[in-house]
Amino acid sequence: MVIPETPGKVVAPLSTAPAVAGHTGGTFARMSKRGVAGSGSSDGDAGTAFWLMAPALALYAVFTLLPIAATFWLSFNGSAGFNTSASFVGFDNYAKAAQDPIVWKSLAHTFLWLAYHVVMAGGLGLLLALAVSRLRITQVFFRTAFFLPHLVSLAVVGIIWANIYDPFFGLMNTALTRIGLGAFTQGWLSDPALVLFSVNIASSWQGFGLYMLLFIAGLQNIDHSLYDAAEVDGANAFQKLIYVTLPGLREVTTFVVSLAMINGLKGFATVFVMTNGGPFYQSELITTYIYRLAFQSQDHGLAAVLCILLSLLAIAITIVFNRWRARLSQ
Repeated sequence: MVIPETPGKVVAPLSTAPAVAGHTGGTFARMSKRGVAGSGSSDGDAGTAFWLMAPALALYAVFTLLPIAATFWLSFNGSAGFNTSASFVGFDNYAKAAQDPIVWKSLAHTFLWLAYHVVMAGGLGLLLALAVSRLRITQVFFRTAFFLPHLVSLAVVGIIWANIYDPFFGLMNTALTRIGLGAFTQGWLSDPALVLFSVNIASSWQGFGLYMLLFIAGLQNIDHSLYDAAEVDGANAFQKLIYVTLPGLREVTTFVVSLAMINGLKGFATVFVMTNGGPFYQSELITTYIYRLAFQSQDHGLAAVLCILLSLLAIAITIVFNRWRARLSQ
C-alpha cells in the first residue's frame, strides 16, 4: 500500500519501514548487550563487596567465632591451669556441673538477680519517666541528672555503694540512726538474707537512667488526642494511666524488660567489687562463679561449661521476649 502523495512532495511508501525497524533493532541489541554486561558486573560487585567485608569478617572470626569454638573445646577437656596440657574427658565436666551445688545456687541467684533488676531498675525508670515527662522548664535538667549514674563504671558504683553500706561509717546506717530509726540498721553486705538485694540496688541505681529515657521516648510517641478523648469520657488520672499510657508503652516495655534481663545476666562487676560472691556464696552469680573457677581454681573445663550455660540462657530469654513482643504487636 502506498500513501497518497501530496503535490510537490514525495512520500516514502510503507515498504521503507524495515529501515526504521532495523534502527530500533540495533537499539534493542545494544540494550541486550548492556544487560549481559550488567549480569557480569553484578558478580564483580559481589566480589568487591566480599573483599571490602573481609577485614571485618576476619576480626569477627578471630574475636568471636574462635573463642566460641575454644569454649566448646575446653568444655570437653580437663585442664589444671594455663601452663598445663588439656586432656579429653568427654562429658565429665558437664556431669561435674550438674553435681556441683554451688552451680545450682548461683543459677538460682542469677534468676533472682534478674527479677530484682527488672523490677527495681525498670520500675524506677518507668516511675521517673512518668514524673519527669510532666515537667516543662526543668525536664532537661532532671533527665540529665537521672541519666548521669549510667555513665559511671559498675566497678566505681560498687566502690561507692560499698562505702554507703559500711556498717559503722556508711551513709545508710548513719542516716537511719540520725532520724531515729537505729533499730533498722543492718549489716547490708554481711547478712545472707539481704546481701543479694543490697548489691542489686547498687546495680539498679546505675541502670535505671537508660530505661527512664526509653520510657520518656515512648511517652512522647503516644497520641495526645487519646488523652483528650479519655477526659471527654470522664476518665481520671489513674484510669488514663491504665487505659491509655500503659497500653501505649507496650512496645517500649517489652524492649526495656528484655534489655534489663540481658543486662542482668551480665551482672559481675558490682558483685565482684562489693562482696566477691559472699558471704557463704549468698551473692554468687553464674558470672562470678565462672571467674572463680577459671582464674582462681584453674578449672577451665567447668568454667567453659558454665559459659555455655549462660549463653544458652541469654539465647532463650531473647527468643522468648522476641516472640512475646511479636504477639503483642499483632
